[in-house]
Parts: sequence; C-alpha cells; structure tokens
Amino acid sequence: MKRITRIFIIADDALRREIYNHVKKDIPKEWQKEYEYSGTGALGLPLEEDSKSYHYVMDMAKKYDFHPGVDQIVHYTKSEIEKTDYFKMDIATPLELEGTEASVYGTKYEGGCPNPKCHLGKKLVGDVFVDRKYMKKWDIGTLFPDNYMSEKLRELIHSEDITGVSFIGEVKDFKGREMPTYYVMDIEHILPPMAGSTWLINDPYPNPAYNNCGHQVIYLRSDVQYEKEKLIGAKDFNLSSEYIDNNRMQALIVSNRVRKLFKQHKIWARFSPIAVLE
Repeated sequence: MKRITRIFIIADDALRREIYNHVKKDIPKEWQKEYEYSGTGALGLPLEEDSKSYHYVMDMAKKYDFHPGVDQIVHYTKSEIEKTDYFKMDIATPLELEGTEASVYGTKYEGGCPNPKCHLGKKLVGDVFVDRKYMKKWDIGTLFPDNYMSEKLRELIHSEDITGVSFIGEVKDFKGREMPTYYVMDIEHILPPMAGSTWLINDPYPNPAYNNCGHQVIYLRSDVQYEKEKLIGAKDFNLSSEYIDNNRMQALIVSNRVRKLFKQHKIWARFSPIAVLE
C-alpha cells in the first residue's frame, strides 16, 4: 500500500500540457497509466510532497492563481485488496442535478436538524417518490438523502445472509406511473468516528444557511482510516458517523463479503479499501 498527495489544477490546455510534461517523470509508476495526460478537464498529478515537481506545480499554481485542489490517494496491490476487510462503497446517483433531493417529488421526512435550511439526519416517512426517468439501470444507488436497492439485489442480499441492511419503504414514481421495484435501504449500524489521520477538511466557502446549526460541508480528502478496535462488531453494511462531501451523506462502509458478492454478480459500485490502523 502506498499513499501519495495528488494536486488538481484547472488551466488552459497549453499550460496544463506544459506542467504535465515538466513533472510526468516524477509521477510514481503505480499511477503513471491512470494519470496520463488526456488534454481535457482538470489535471490530476500524484506527486511526493518533498519532490521538486510538487513544489514546481505549487509555484505555478501561485503564479497563475489556479487555487489547486489537494487530496491523498492510495495504491493497493491486488493481493492487498483481497486481504482488505472493509471498503468505502461509492454508488450511482440517478438524481443527476447536484442538490436535487427526493423531497422535490413529494417524499416526506421528519426530525433531523431543526434548522429549516439544513435538516441533516432527517428520517424518511413512508415511500420515496421520484421521477421514474431518473431510475436507470443501477441495482444500487443514492437518491439524496436515501440509498436504494433493486428487487433483484435485495433478494440476493437476503439469500447470502448479508448483515446490517433492512428495508423501510419503496421507491415510486411521483405521478403513480409503473416502474421497476426498488427498496429504500435502512442501515442502522453507525461506526465510531474515523481515525484522526483521515483527511477531513471544512468547506473553505461555508454556506451561510448552515451558520446557525454548524452543519457545514466536510470534505473527505483521503482514504477512510479507522483504528482496528473501532471496527469490532461492524456488520456487512455500516454507515460512518461523519456526513461528508457536497451531498452531506454518511459514507457506506461495507465488508469484503459485499465487494465479492457484487463482483461475482457484476453489480456496479466503486470499492475503496479502508485503512485499518493498529
């Protein structure tokens, strides 16, 4: 396992290419293929923090006022991944517009933060309603602030005695039109806070709507890390204590049993290994 800092910059194509060509020799071999220059979008550069190339990129960012984004990424070998016990699972988000929630279509919630602009931690009442056109081919996904699962996957989960997840309602079309059956996931086991070495940063541009309650966005900028004892008693499906990133949802932390089951049945999700600290 190797952890490294990654710098994101956005600039015109010529400048991005110039910077990439200057530093590509210092991108470690584990990431060279993944971070080849594409000529489009943001430029991600995995570099050792004490390298000349790292300081060169930061100097260029200051010179051209890039406001670079910085995070940490990790490389695991295939054998290390197979030996990993828990993973952060990232799933599809069919409500494609950022900030769109199921409440837009009439889904009801109660509780949570009393700040009317926040409601962090609110609980579902009844079924989730959506516009069926957003429900595509995914067997598992997020409809802010809920997670859902297809009928096929729910039956598979039950047949394999996967622990930690039950179901509290269905996903239905807000106009009553027919659509495939999906169920809302209920994950009750909440893990203790992540290890202090996990890189969680406060939103550098806080939303004034959250000033009264203090529930500003917290960004995850590294892999998830837990002390070993904090994973004692973990289920196959768990949630983090922390509400993270722009959607302010708890991270899905799942066992390797879940990862292998998804892989076996070709169900899409992204699995990032959890670092376990002794």
